[in-house]
Amino acid sequence: MKKWNTYRKMVLSMGIAALLMGGMTPAEAATNGFLAEVPAGDWSYAAANELIAAGVVPEYEMAIPEGRVLSRLEMAMIAEQAAANESAMTDAQRAAAEKLKEAYYYDIKKLALLNRLDTLDEGKLQTAENGDGFTKEERAGLKKAADLADRLDIGGYVRVRNDHYLTDKKDGNGESRSTRANMINIEVDTAYKINKDWKAHTNITYRNTLSGFDDFEKAHPTENETGIIVDPFITGTLPQLGLDVKFGKWNEWNPFGWGMDIDCDFSGVQLTQGKKDFKTYFTAGQMDLWDDMMGGTRNKEKVTSLRFFYPFDAKNDINFGTSWSSPMQSRYQADDQHRVFYYYAHAHHKFDKNWDLRAGMIASNAKRDATNPEAGTKTKQPGRWLQLQYKEAQLQNPGTYDIVADYRYEPALSWPTVTDWCGLNERFFRLGVDYVPAKNIKLNTFYQWARDIDTGAKNDLYRFQAEFFF
Repeated sequence: MKKWNTYRKMVLSMGIAALLMGGMTPAEAATNGFLAEVPAGDWSYAAANELIAAGVVPEYEMAIPEGRVLSRLEMAMIAEQAAANESAMTDAQRAAAEKLKEAYYYDIKKLALLNRLDTLDEGKLQTAENGDGFTKEERAGLKKAADLADRLDIGGYVRVRNDHYLTDKKDGNGESRSTRANMINIEVDTAYKINKDWKAHTNITYRNTLSGFDDFEKAHPTENETGIIVDPFITGTLPQLGLDVKFGKWNEWNPFGWGMDIDCDFSGVQLTQGKKDFKTYFTAGQMDLWDDMMGGTRNKEKVTSLRFFYPFDAKNDINFGTSWSSPMQSRYQADDQHRVFYYYAHAHHKFDKNWDLRAGMIASNAKRDATNPEAGTKTKQPGRWLQLQYKEAQLQNPGTYDIVADYRYEPALSWPTVTDWCGLNERFFRLGVDYVPAKNIKLNTFYQWARDIDTGAKNDLYRFQAEFFF
């Protein structure tokens, strides 16, 4: 078996060198793709196990256990070893080997280069004077680059989004339809390994609305503005306490981890205790839930949250917890209430490999704002959502797709945020499709039939979105 430490030290240096020399596209050179995990349930596992069972992968005697996740590096090694034994295969096995070889073609190419670097690392190459082409200075430079590359990880995505609205509200021209090519979003995420337990991260995001909503760039652009966002934060672990730690500034986006979706710019600390089964999350700091954009006065709400996650088994899990955050005028909440107390639960059931069901509910003790006459007309009921999904779009598997049906009921007094593009105080039904036409490219479209909970005002939304990951 090749020496894994050498691979880990060398593989990222190759990606950086390729970027500098222009020999690869950013998506191909991004080394986190080589070291990234092959998603659980990916077809590659079944193909690899078929070949392992046939005895044509010499260094693998046991099948890959269900739920065990391999890196693309490991899967490429299996494909490489199997390809060398095609003469001992049946037609079906040869087809599986060819499919693996094609899917991991560029990863296998990188393995060939790593074999040479592995030999270099052990001092088995001849000196430059003997004709190998490497000087002592070049060897030292390669090792320094490998050490840096082992610590540095770079990834990200490009998103292009186009939204179309159909509302009851007329604009200045008497039109109820509007279109905003509202986002080109480019994000580059970097992580630097300080030591075995701690990493420093910097996520840099550029947004451009293309919709004429703003005529100048801003330091902290919203969805409707143009500018650059820089999010620095630290992640690490305290093994003695069994804690994972995250602190700094980041975008807290979690569509399934809370009783409600959460999508906000967050500054503070998040502690996670527990590993495989029961997990506890403590979050404290401040978050931007767009109160000032939607008629309120705040742009930073203070928040303290305690939530829990428990997987009953492979098919069932639950999130539940509490959150205390500053009241918001845009949600018709009384400003004299120091904190609003929210409590929520979110359950997930997987019927089989094709069907998933999610359901969530949230409520609060928010007091209506007595100074706002409109607040008295707003419903104060628990918020709830239901999601049914068929299949799953997998970035590493072209041709995969999913179909998602969502129902949301989000009263402003009970729901602290306006995530997943459900408007303030709205209920909606959405039908959407995700499709992966090529590796690391996802297309998404949906139509959303939305109504204000109390007035019945229409706010339908159609979206088309394309995302390119690297």
